[in-house]
Amino acid sequence: MLLAAGCGGDKGINETGYSDEPLIDREGNKLDSADAERLYESAREFMFDEQPDRALRLYAEVQARFPFSPYAAQAELESITAHYRAQQYEAAVSAADRFIKQRPRNPNIDYVYYLRGLSNYSRNDSGILGGDPDKRDTRFLEQSFTDFKLLIENYPDSVYAKDAQLHMIDIRNRLAEYEINVAEYYLRRRAYVAASRRAEGVIERFQGSDSVPRALEIMEESYARLGLPDLAEDTRAILQTSYPNYILHRDEFYRQRAGEEPAYELPDMGSASAAGGSPAQDDDSD
Repeated sequence: MLLAAGCGGDKGINETGYSDEPLIDREGNKLDSADAERLYESAREFMFDEQPDRALRLYAEVQARFPFSPYAAQAELESITAHYRAQQYEAAVSAADRFIKQRPRNPNIDYVYYLRGLSNYSRNDSGILGGDPDKRDTRFLEQSFTDFKLLIENYPDSVYAKDAQLHMIDIRNRLAEYEINVAEYYLRRRAYVAASRRAEGVIERFQGSDSVPRALEIMEESYARLGLPDLAEDTRAILQTSYPNYILHRDEFYRQRAGEEPAYELPDMGSASAAGGSPAQDDDSD
């Protein structure tokens, strides 16, 4: 799109794809004839001043005018951060993809994977539709999980690895909760076969997530409604064995899960959450 804008000869757009207005630093000094270092430092000042949009213009100028300077790679890297801070998540992902492809051995490549994961994670919450984000498209959450997984697998000693793992746990829980929402819908519609299959999918794909006990409940009710008492009893037994405190403290469990003030401290429900494998396959890795 940037190239098309430059080639199209649109008035007011330069070769970087940004406005052709005079370049200025934070104090208003003109930068039209500035060297790479001054452009780069001025961009960083805008970043420190929480003006990522203005920093992006200068980072683009560094890359366009001085592509072989030592500042070009750093400007490209910091542009990803600037897009993310400006909540331009799609642009941040595209910039991260380009950086990974062109500079795979850059010493900060782990940070790029981390930023790509954060950007895809945020894209799931920035849709134009109303309501719960997890009732919309979950593909960005799934891609974010993959981004964080690649970071942990390829750069296990990265300073970003721990936070990436925490995000993976959260993503697994959110994806599992989305599947539970769908199963609940089928249950209300008395589509018991569909409800049980969706709940079974939670058990298979998201073992260890917060939604597993509710999935077992849905399976139990669906089997009972379908006239399959043996399967219903077996599922009930699994629920009671794996989550012995869930039935007793279910209401308080969901109150706290919804963010309400705790009425009392919950005992351990049973199985613990863990991130690993992929959203569709759990390998219990830490």
